[in-house]
Parts: sequence; C-alpha cells; structure tokens
Amino acid sequence: MGKMRAQRLYGPGDLRWMEIETPDLSENDVLIRVKYCGICGTDRAIYSGESSFWASGLIRTPMTMGHEYSGIVEAVGRKVTAFKPGDRVVGDMAVSCGICDSCRRGDYMACKKIRSVGTIHAYDGAYAEYTVMPERHTLALPDGISFKQGALVEPVAQALNSIRMSHIRFGENVLIIGTGPIGLGAIPFAVLSGAKKVMLAGRQDFKLELGKKFGADVVINTTKENLYENVMQLTDGDGPDVIIEASGSLDMLREAIDMVNYAGRIACVAFYEKEMDHIDIDHLIVREIRLIPVLGAPNMEPVAIKMMQSGKVDFTPMITQIVPLRDAEAALKGMSSNSSSRIKTMLEV
Repeated sequence: MGKMRAQRLYGPGDLRWMEIETPDLSENDVLIRVKYCGICGTDRAIYSGESSFWASGLIRTPMTMGHEYSGIVEAVGRKVTAFKPGDRVVGDMAVSCGICDSCRRGDYMACKKIRSVGTIHAYDGAYAEYTVMPERHTLALPDGISFKQGALVEPVAQALNSIRMSHIRFGENVLIIGTGPIGLGAIPFAVLSGAKKVMLAGRQDFKLELGKKFGADVVINTTKENLYENVMQLTDGDGPDVIIEASGSLDMLREAIDMVNYAGRIACVAFYEKEMDHIDIDHLIVREIRLIPVLGAPNMEPVAIKMMQSGKVDFTPMITQIVPLRDAEAALKGMSSNSSSRIKTMLEV
C-alpha cells in the first residue's frame, strides 16, 4: 500500500506528524481509510503525561492514538466476508485475541490479551490516514448516519454501557455528573430506561443547555449552585438511586458517595489519573452502595448505531470543533484552555 501520514506518539508531549508505512493487511483484516476521529480526554491525558498509565507502564510507544473514528473500507483480507471496498464503517475501541474462550463467546473485554486502540497495550489507532481493524471488530455504518456522527459511536456506546451496568429501574432518580460526550450521551438512554427524574450536573451553561435538549429534566451548574443541597431537595431527601459519574473529578466522586440513596449504584465511567484517599468504607457498606467501574463498550456499539439511525437523538451538536489531522497536537494542547466552549473536538482526515 505504500506510505501514509500519521500522528505518532513517542512520549509525553512528543507527538510527531510523519510519514510511515501503511499497515499490513492480514486475511481477516479490514483496511479503513479514516474520515473523522474524535479526540478523547484520555488522549489528552496521555499526550500531556498526566495519565496514570505512564507510571503503570501500560502505555508503550511509539503508537498512534485515536479510538473514536469512522471511515471507508479501502481493502479487505481474503477471508473477510462482511465488508467490501467502499463500505462505510466504524471500528471497535479494543482488539481481542479472537481465539480464547472469552472471545469465542463474544465477551471481548474479558480477553486477557486485549489491546485498547490507541491507549493502553496500544493497538495503533486512527490519528492516521489509514487504520487496520479485524473484521470482528468492524461495524457497518448505515447510510443515514454521517461520518461525523459515526465518529461519536464509541463515546455514545460507552455512555450506553454505563446505563446498562448501573441497572436503572423504572421510577428511579438518576444523576449524571459531567457534561462531556459520555455524560451528555447517557441522558437519552437514562430516559429510555424509565428514570423518574434525570438530573445533569456540570460547570458550563451551554453544555447544560444541550443536556436539556437531550432530555435532562433538571440541570445544575456546580459553579453557581450547591450540588448536594439541590439534589437532596429534588429527591425528597433520599438522594439519587443511580449516579453516572463521568467527570473524572475525585471531588465529584466523593460527593456522589455522600449523596447516593441506600442501595444506590454509582457507575464510574472516567479515568481519575490518581489514587483516592479518605473513602469511608463503612458508609458504603452500611448503605449497601455499589461502585461500578465501566470500561469500554463491549457489544454496545450496534445499539448506539441503531439509536442514531432511529433519528430520535442527533448527537452531532456535541461536535464543537473540527480540525485537520495535521493540527492534532495544537488541538490536544488547546483542550485545557477552551473547555468553556468545547465538548468534542474532531480530527478530519
């Protein structure tokens, strides 16, 4: 296939726009010409060096970041039957071994040899003109869904997975903390799960207003209002039955533990980049509070795609900036300074 352009990460703060070999295609692989790739908060933390995965040794460089992408099939391996050149597709956020017991039953996230796309144990991602994905980790993108919205499938699927794992029951009160793509994306799924009241907490009014459009009943700006007092008043002193903590803030996680209802569930769908001190374990036990870690979106992408295809929710307003792939480093550097106007930055390839 020759050469292609890609953004290669060699270390914290060391991202290089360079020409490399187009990845090889095995018999079960799909070569994808990338159209759009979202920049994730995890990408920014890895680039800046803040990610705890540097210290733990889970990041190996050089690598190509980018796990939220859409594209067009350029070529397929000789054993691929589900796709052909020209097909519109999105890719999974992790690549499993494909042969262990977990993989054979479709439980890819339980694969002990799994590699996350563009992050830990890295399988090269989509900050590039082309990327390769096994057929089993490639999904068709229906014609009615734009490539831009297709690049949102992965964060929306993660949001959906946080709702699935928190087991919302009809008539329960739900609080979502964080107004990034995952927090906002969780709102319509919480509504569809039968939540009595969906509350959204964040720091930026324009993001909270978008949350209202996605179906939030109440929004709370934590820079202007007391979150605990407002939530307790809204739930008649009980606290939320379910909290989706998508902010990545340890202070918000501590507050979630303090305010959640008896037998409540807190789904943590963020990386916190540090260890947490001063957790009252007895408080968790006495109230039977469950902390639920949510990693990835195993088998949730097809459901997210169907939600987009239905037209009930248009997630594209979450895209607030589109920049060329060559400007990825500037976009990563700018993520800390433009949070008041940014939700999702998208790279156009």
